[in-house]
Amino acid sequence: MSLCRALLLQASAIVLVACGGPTRIRAPGALSPAPRPTGEAALRAGFARVDITPPPGVGLAGNGPEGAESRGIRLRLYARVLVLADGGGNRLALVVADLPLSSSLLHRRVAALTARTDGIGVDRLVIAATHTHAGPSHFFEAAGYNDEGSSVAGFDPVMVDSLTARIARAVHAAVADLRPARVAWGSRAVWGQTRIRSLPAILRNIPQPIAPPDAPGLPQEYRLVDPELAMLRVDLRDPASGTFRPAGAFSIFAMHGTGNAPSNDLLDPDIHGLVERRLERHIDPDGGFVPRAVYLFANGAEGDVSPAWPPQSRCNVPTLAPMPALNSPFARTLWEWRAPTATHLASCRHAAREAIAVIGKSVGDSAVALFDALGATLTERLELGRAFTTLFLRDSARALGICSEPALGLSTLVGADDAHTRIDGWHLFGLFNVGLEQGSPNPEVPGCQAHKRQLFDAALGGLPNHLFISAHLPSYAQVMVLRLGNRVIGAVPAEVTTTAGRRMREQLLASAREAGLPVTAALILGHANGYMEYVTTPEEYTAQYYEGGSTIYGPGEAAMLGRVLSRLATAVSTGDSLPPSAAPSLELVVGHKRHVLARKSSTRVPPPRIERIWCSGDTLYAWLQLGGAAEWPVSSGDVSAHARVEVVVDNPSRAVVSWDDDPAFEMHLRSRRGGLAWWEVRWSGASGRTYRVRIPGGAESDPVRCPMR
Repeated sequence: MSLCRALLLQASAIVLVACGGPTRIRAPGALSPAPRPTGEAALRAGFARVDITPPPGVGLAGNGPEGAESRGIRLRLYARVLVLADGGGNRLALVVADLPLSSSLLHRRVAALTARTDGIGVDRLVIAATHTHAGPSHFFEAAGYNDEGSSVAGFDPVMVDSLTARIARAVHAAVADLRPARVAWGSRAVWGQTRIRSLPAILRNIPQPIAPPDAPGLPQEYRLVDPELAMLRVDLRDPASGTFRPAGAFSIFAMHGTGNAPSNDLLDPDIHGLVERRLERHIDPDGGFVPRAVYLFANGAEGDVSPAWPPQSRCNVPTLAPMPALNSPFARTLWEWRAPTATHLASCRHAAREAIAVIGKSVGDSAVALFDALGATLTERLELGRAFTTLFLRDSARALGICSEPALGLSTLVGADDAHTRIDGWHLFGLFNVGLEQGSPNPEVPGCQAHKRQLFDAALGGLPNHLFISAHLPSYAQVMVLRLGNRVIGAVPAEVTTTAGRRMREQLLASAREAGLPVTAALILGHANGYMEYVTTPEEYTAQYYEGGSTIYGPGEAAMLGRVLSRLATAVSTGDSLPPSAAPSLELVVGHKRHVLARKSSTRVPPPRIERIWCSGDTLYAWLQLGGAAEWPVSSGDVSAHARVEVVVDNPSRAVVSWDDDPAFEMHLRSRRGGLAWWEVRWSGASGRTYRVRIPGGAESDPVRCPMR
């Protein structure tokens, strides 16, 4: 840690500071070529899935510098792709990836490849993130998110290159899979699984939000969410039989990816991963390890929406405590960060996993019910259209109606209720409140960022922000409007709060109808094609909860995005190419380049072997050597038909009861020795039977008998 960064962390826990010269990258915009009509009148669609699980050692983004270094894998991370095409040659590619944030750098890198191979450039490609807080960092578009997005700092070009290659190959595979399709739009209310996490802020809105009449009798924070699960079901024609069969779906639902405990250190797609798998295995129950069905479960206006996690699932944070330096009456008192006990961490992580299972099943069951209901309304018609623009947030701030310089509020530094940081509630000298808490605005702050408490603003105004923070925050925003049949979708690079999202949807729908588009509903797709943090309403901004403190370009952001979406809705087009001004080159400051991923692996990786297997309670353990230290779990990204590690019943059938993409199955990296990776497997489903651990095509353990639970 550099000296200036250490001093600022000690003084104020400002986490968007770095010394030295950050890496700068130019990201050209590759627009789609003009479509070439195919002569086929029928709608076509294609799906694909690619493994994007990185090796352990990357930082888990989403919780800022408190985010842990990943120590293993619980569920694989995937990027799922749906490509839609019409007879006029128009194509739209939707990608939903199990990642913490989207990235304009990643979006533009992928589009540079797919524009050449598949005619899908930046204006026809959406890369959205599920916002899991157990996904990797190091590929973002702004220095602040790479250098301070987790406890592992740095921008890693290999991470960007690997994700780019994998996602681009998946888009290409989906294009190759294009087949005649039938589709249906629908929606369903899902109550009780999400809640407003900053209730005092949303209640500031004028008019005050009111729960719909059909809302169940739940506490207010559960009734003020947007409960809509919107789904596009897709059936594809089987080339062998000629009949249409269920193939997958695309959904938007507002819910933060914060089911895991903040102290979690395993790569995991969170609740979204369970929902995705629930519908995929419903559509394709005999699909084996990886179903053929693909479900893209994207995030909506989730800025102030948490999953309904229980309080016991939130782990205590480290506390600053005195430590006697010398055992004498004249001892100096030093200070140290004291972490929660291992027992407490294990307890809160277990509570979080239990909650994830319950919420994932409930939301997944709703997705299954909606998918089945849509089978009666399938059609071969789905009109496609798009509009796309790139906003220069700093240079065009006056015209856009936002602040010319981004800034973070102190409420950002203490974290949201999903994961408070260690400085939450701090008082200067233990006596003076300096605003390190939720809902602590400063009405005396002048200028565009009024009400936002900033570091040392009382004495130094906005100087610390100008010197150390603003240059590390994003300067651009890519905004898109899609028309998919009778739905119009606003894809924004931000976390939009519930009320801000509702207002944007109303503006978007009104403008689309005025432009003559026969649409019945508007949706907001968040975390798409980049990241500019949160967007609150002006009223919520004045409350300065976490979301308002993280609305970095000030209280005019929501109105600005509403105007942009409205303008784009009137410009939705098809069968054309956009002018270069829609996607000019971006000059990105991405932070300090670092080799986060291991670069050295064994040049001669021996066959895998299993060292030991045993049971303790309901958990089966195994120690094994598998792969090189620097290898990605799935080196090419291509989804294998077989698991890398399986648990089988020790009988002639050798029935597989678990594998390394099962929520009850975890792989923890024990060590990297001799360029090889050594793992500990934990499976918490063992009960009263004899099992073996097997590596297909590799090794098989001795049998072990596990006691009855």
